[in-house]
Amino acid sequence: MRLAPVFALAAALLTAACGFQPLYQGGADGAVRGGIAGVEVGPIADRLGQEMRNRLIERMGSGEGSDYRLDVVLNTETEGFGIRSDAAATQEQMILTAAIRLTPIGTDTPVIEDTLRARTSYDLVLSDYATVAEREDAARRLAFELAERIHRRLALYFNQKDKEKTGQ
Repeated sequence: MRLAPVFALAAALLTAACGFQPLYQGGADGAVRGGIAGVEVGPIADRLGQEMRNRLIERMGSGEGSDYRLDVVLNTETEGFGIRSDAAATQEQMILTAAIRLTPIGTDTPVIEDTLRARTSYDLVLSDYATVAEREDAARRLAFELAERIHRRLALYFNQKDKEKTGQ
């Protein structure tokens, strides 16, 4: 029995029936890819911001011939918990907040202004070096997670903009 083609056809019909549309429809020439490629990422303060900016540029492209500028402001908060009898914390929670602002080049009115937040926790150990390494690794992971979220947020914006433009 050759059921694979039947299942493939059924899956295609079910997918089409639910209104599913791929976000990156049209591939490299699609509106979403083109929109994201036209975003220039502004400098982000500190080493962590530099790593986030590099990740964003890697995901979005170079931003040559930019139509938009993305500005990101990072804020890191840490809170100790799991307090021992000697008042020392055994774990720390880190919250990284990214305030993003997407502005068309030549205007001051943002089309996206949002705040994204990610959190993680890590153990505080007796070795200061290990604690610093864990803290830096946690911050880097949060920055990369927020970079992915920013990328998706921009993709959704350009997808919505394309739908409005084409009347879909």
